Amino acid sequence: MFKSLGRLCLVGALLGPSLHAETQSQSLLDYPLAQDVIDTLVNEHQFDRAEMEALFAEGEYIARNVENLAKPAETTKTYREYRPMFISEQTVNNGKAFMREQADWLAKAEQRTGVRRSVIAAVLGVETRFGGYLGRHRTFDALGTLAVTEGRRAGYFQRELVNFLRISRDQSFDPLTVKGSYAGAMGHPQFMPSSYLAYAIDLDEDGDIDIWNDPIDAIGSVANYLGEHGWREDEPIATRAHVDGDFQSVKLNSFDRDQTLESVMQKGWDPIQSAAPDAQVHPIRLDGEVGAEYWLGYRNFWVISRYNRSISYTMAVYQLAEELRRSQQEEAG
Repeated sequence: MFKSLGRLCLVGALLGPSLHAETQSQSLLDYPLAQDVIDTLVNEHQFDRAEMEALFAEGEYIARNVENLAKPAETTKTYREYRPMFISEQTVNNGKAFMREQADWLAKAEQRTGVRRSVIAAVLGVETRFGGYLGRHRTFDALGTLAVTEGRRAGYFQRELVNFLRISRDQSFDPLTVKGSYAGAMGHPQFMPSSYLAYAIDLDEDGDIDIWNDPIDAIGSVANYLGEHGWREDEPIATRAHVDGDFQSVKLNSFDRDQTLESVMQKGWDPIQSAAPDAQVHPIRLDGEVGAEYWLGYRNFWVISRYNRSISYTMAVYQLAEELRRSQQEEAG
C-alpha cells in the first residue's frame, strides 16, 4: 500500500487570461472546464460523478498560480541571480550528506542506468533541496486551477489532473492531502503525474512506488527518467569554451540538435573538454559573476534539459553535480 503522504518537470509556458482571475478563493466546480475534466474521469476512467463533483467543489482556484506559471524564475532572472538559489555552501554540504546517506542506492541507480550519482543527487537538490522542501500547494488545487483556466495549455493540465486522480485511486491516497509545486509537480523528484506514470520506479522493491516519502524510489525514478531520455554513460555534460572570431554566428542558448562540435569550432568555439567532431553541442552564453561566460553543452546536457527546458536550470543541475562530484573525490582522498 501507499505510504503515508507528506506531499521536467517544471512547466514554463504562457497561459491565456483566466476566468474570474480577480477572485481570491473560488471553487473549481464554478469553472466551465471543470465539467470537461469530470466527464473524462467518469466516461473514460470509471470515476463516480457525484464523488468527482464533490471533490471539485472542495478544490480551490488559485489565481496567483496562473501568474507564477507565466513568469518562472529560470526565464526572468539572469544566471548570476539564478545560480545562488540552487548552488551554495549549504546546498553542497546538504548534498554531500544526502549522498553519504544514500550511497548504496545511488550506486544501484547509477549501475542500472549509467546516470552519474552526482547528477541524480543534483536534480533532487535543485528540485526539492534533497527532499527538504516538497512544495506548499495542494496538488489537486494547483493542477485544477491550470486545468480550468481558459488558454492554450488547458488541455495539457486537464490530462495531468486526470493522471493525478488515477494515481491517487491506484495508490489509495486522498488527493487533497498531497502538496507540491504551483504547477502540480510532485514528490522528491517533482514529477508531473504523466512523468510519474511513465518513469517512476520501485528501486527498493518494496512493492510501492513512493516518490513523496521514499528518497530511494525518488533516486531510482530520476535516474530512470534521465536514462530513458538517452543518457550516455562516460560522455561529457558541458565544458567552458574560449571564443573568438565569428563565434556569435552560432545558434546560442538553444536546445535544437542541429549543431556539431566541428561546426561551432569553425566559428571560433574552442572547448576546454573536447569530444568527437560530430558530437551534438549547444553553444551557451551566460551572465556570470564576472561577466559573460561561454559554454558548450553536449548530449547529456540536452538530456538533463528534458527535466526542465531551461538553460539556467540545466546549467544549475550540472554545476551542482560537479560540486558534489569534486567534494566526493576530496573526501575519498
